[in-house]
Amino acid sequence: MIVITPTGGRPEAFALLARYLNAQTLPAFRWLIVDDCDPATPVPVMRDGIEVEVIRPSWRWQPGQNTQAMCMAVALKRVPDDACVAVCEDDDWIGPTHLEMTAACLRSVELVGERTSRYYNIRTRRARELPGTYHASLASTGCRGGALKLLRRICLDGSRRIDMELWRAFTGPKALTEARNVVGVKGCPGRQGIGVGHRDSFGDPDPHGDVLRDWLGSDAQEYRWFARKAA
Repeated sequence: MIVITPTGGRPEAFALLARYLNAQTLPAFRWLIVDDCDPATPVPVMRDGIEVEVIRPSWRWQPGQNTQAMCMAVALKRVPDDACVAVCEDDDWIGPTHLEMTAACLRSVELVGERTSRYYNIRTRRARELPGTYHASLASTGCRGGALKLLRRICLDGSRRIDMELWRAFTGPKALTEARNVVGVKGCPGRQGIGVGHRDSFGDPDPHGDVLRDWLGSDAQEYRWFARKAA
């Protein structure tokens, strides 16, 4: 399994992602990090079994840019054709069994993701679930084979809706699962995100954090500092 993380300018959120990856039940995987900001994001010490490679592309992100596809394309050049790939974005929460379950599903299909996409904006304290009928968010997507080949092409084309295009265009074996191992956390400190999840009106109010605690369990407390900083 190869995990790809495009990042830059969100060191606090990235540090939490590293913690979640360290807690994964999948014994071994390779973590490709594409960091296109200055200064470079520090990478914490990772446990045995996790091979880390940091890629510093030729460009540097500027406010207002969306470099996700560019970073993904750079990482995918380092991925063998026969690999299994998962995408973990730098502001994602991922449960400890996420990679193991993704790898297990990819034994029988070439594209897998969670049916329900969950998003939480720390700054606005709003939450939203989006039920999927034909696609999953990139944050919960895993792929191999023909789906991996298609992902490469979509990223090279510079798409701004990688997940939508991938799930719509891929006609091979794929599956949406009922797992709830991923939450896209918006409004974290640092680099401003691009997408509807960052809008003030997105989602339903969660002023006391009840939804966040339900979704993240004890990990919800890690985001209290983010919420105070954003207030």
